[in-house]
Formats: sequence, C-alpha cells, structure tokens
Amino acid sequence: MLRLLAMLFGCVALICPAQAQTSSSSTPPDSHAPAANLTTGTNEFGFWGGYSPNSPHGIGITSDRKLFLLNGSYARVIGNTDSVAIKYTIDIVPVALITQPAETFVTNSGALISHNAETVYGGGLDPIGFQFNFRRGHKWQPFANTHGGFLYFAQQVPVIDSSQYNFTFSFGGGVQVFTSERSSFSIGYKYYHLSNANSGNRNPGVDANLFYAGFSFFK
Repeated sequence: MLRLLAMLFGCVALICPAQAQTSSSSTPPDSHAPAANLTTGTNEFGFWGGYSPNSPHGIGITSDRKLFLLNGSYARVIGNTDSVAIKYTIDIVPVALITQPAETFVTNSGALISHNAETVYGGGLDPIGFQFNFRRGHKWQPFANTHGGFLYFAQQVPVIDSSQYNFTFSFGGGVQVFTSERSSFSIGYKYYHLSNANSGNRNPGVDANLFYAGFSFFK
C-alpha cells in the first residue's frame, strides 16, 4: 500500500511543475457568476463531511464496514494556468467513525475471538494532498484530487488482532461551486482506503465509497 501511495504522489509531483508554468491572464468568469480568482498564493479554509455506506473489495478485503469522516481543510494554490488551478491541501480529521458488524474469526495464532457490532471512534491527519480545479475563473469548477495520511482509532480496526493505527489514501473528484468571490461549496466522491501496512498481525484493509460535501472560504 505504501509503495502504491508513493507512486501515486510521485506522479502528481511530476505533473505539478509542468502545470505550474503560470499565465498571469485569467479565464473570464461565467456571466453573472462570481468566482474566486484562484491564482498562485490563494489560501482556502474549509470543512467537509463524508459517508460511505459500504466497503467494496478493491485493495482492502474487509466487508460490511461503514465509514463517516468530518474534516477541517486548508489548501493553497501552488500554480495555475489559464484554465487549471493546482492546490496543495492538508486535512485534519477530528472525527472518523467506522461501523463494524459482529464477527467471530480465528487469529493467526489459532485463537478463536469475536467482537460485537459497534462503531469505533478515531482521528488523524492527511498531510499530503493535491487538487486540480478545472475551468478556473468560472462559477462551476470540476476537480480531481488525491490525499494521503493516517488515522488512529480507540481500538483495533477493521478487525481484532490488526492495529489501532492505519495509513490512508484516497482519490476522486467532484465539483466546486462558487457562491461569491470569497466562498464556495463542494460535492464529490472519493475512493478511500485504510490499512495498517502490515504493522499488525492481520492487515485485511478497508475500502470505502465515500460521498461528501463541504464549504470553503478564501483569503
């Protein structure tokens, strides 16, 4: 998982310098549509919440998990062209809730253990993230993003005999809608993965289809 994460951010890092050869001109905004002028150095502060009703099998193999996240976010535009703004992002995760069903299974040591259905609390940080806003200067701006970080839970997740500490990464996209030159709201989707990178005895991992919405203001 860490190797995949490193490759993903390496690709983004290669893209950023090429995109960051900026042009001082800005795309004219939509008629009667206020939008923040996302030029290099623009700061963005916000928050977002997201929910995943299921846990598909992609990288992770754990089933029947639900995930809720509440994040505070900061972004800074690190480059722009006429039509694209490139943001570096950091997310603080004060609330991460994973809901797990009752299960009984055999550990690697051969012990039979079980846990009740429950929701486990955690928190963490996504210190590395990038977002690409397209149609810069317009009210409606589609975007693509990717993030990486960690979550620490009150007990081992997604199963007993795994780990309280999990690495995370996600990628996805959505649309950012500017309600004024200083504010916007976003809706989007992330394919979200968490696992302990084999630091625990078991590492089944969890994938999530995370749908989210958020609000931002600019300075």
